[in-house]
Amino acid sequence: MPANSLKNNSTNLLSLWKPALPNYRQVKAEQARRSLREFLEQAWPVLEPHTPFVPGIHVDAICQHLQAITEGRLRDLIINVPPGHAKSLLVAVFWPAWVWISHPGVRWIFGSYRAELAIRDSLKCRTLIESAWYQQRWGDRFRLRDDQNQKTRFENSATGYRVVTSVGTGTGERADIVVVDDPTSVDQAESDAERRTANEWWSGTMSTRLNDPKTGHLVVIQQRLHEDDLTGTLIDEGGYELLMLPEEFEPERACKTSIGWRDPRTEAGEPLWPAKIGPAEVATIRAKLGSYRYSGQYQQRPSPSGGGIFKRHWFRYWQPRGSNFKPVEVRMPDGTLQLIPPIDLPEEFDEMIQN
Repeated sequence: MPANSLKNNSTNLLSLWKPALPNYRQVKAEQARRSLREFLEQAWPVLEPHTPFVPGIHVDAICQHLQAITEGRLRDLIINVPPGHAKSLLVAVFWPAWVWISHPGVRWIFGSYRAELAIRDSLKCRTLIESAWYQQRWGDRFRLRDDQNQKTRFENSATGYRVVTSVGTGTGERADIVVVDDPTSVDQAESDAERRTANEWWSGTMSTRLNDPKTGHLVVIQQRLHEDDLTGTLIDEGGYELLMLPEEFEPERACKTSIGWRDPRTEAGEPLWPAKIGPAEVATIRAKLGSYRYSGQYQQRPSPSGGGIFKRHWFRYWQPRGSNFKPVEVRMPDGTLQLIPPIDLPEEFDEMIQN
């Protein structure tokens, strides 16, 4: 047989085999459909083309627990994670877009202490779904309805929808999954009234908005800001799985959950996301925030800012006799600020307490 005939026959055989070979895009798409973590990494450049994807312990942990909710292995979840760790993107943007690939009929409500933040994430989620990357892979599964495509609410052709609300605001909608991302701001958490509003809004309004209380899911994600914040209240009430991710590892508080996950760190002080926030960055953050705020926001270990046994607003401030010091600004339990004038130092004290 002539050499060119053999070559032609080989080419013909390859052409017959080629349709049977897995398409690379299809393989990657199927991997992304099956795994939220894989979906996140593939979809990241679509929304963050100028910011490289940086893996981390918290990324894997959050993805595993959100996937467990999607698959019905977890019911309700609290995630405590430091600020600046892409929590909103993970929970409020990538997760619902991923769920709709296989379950486009799922209905969502997302809330935050500021409506603008929830709207921001809604727009990002819609942008991802409408992207060429997403449409080329799963565009045949559903389409976004033109008549229900707003900043605060968009719906798909499979009757799934994504609704936005804010803390303290009611909604007539019901959902299969209800999520709050930061129920209070750092400043609001100092106010008893603001915390109470957020806690009552969640327990009295949002937790009742599930389509089916037996199968629906509630998810709270926040940095700890106060012992009586929403996380603290829900932990006391019980019923939620807690994924607690401190910036620096504390062996005595190592988190483990019912799905078999446990914090993989072993050394005290080991950082959560060393590729982005190493020891030098941690030291800078701690110096800027102070020990109290760093303990809550980054270590997920809040302590009462007003003190435990001795409340800070009880304290009075002394000045040498005859001095004319300015009043001291003190934050009261209701969040208001009061000016407390200093008192002349007495000649004798009844008791002295050293801390």
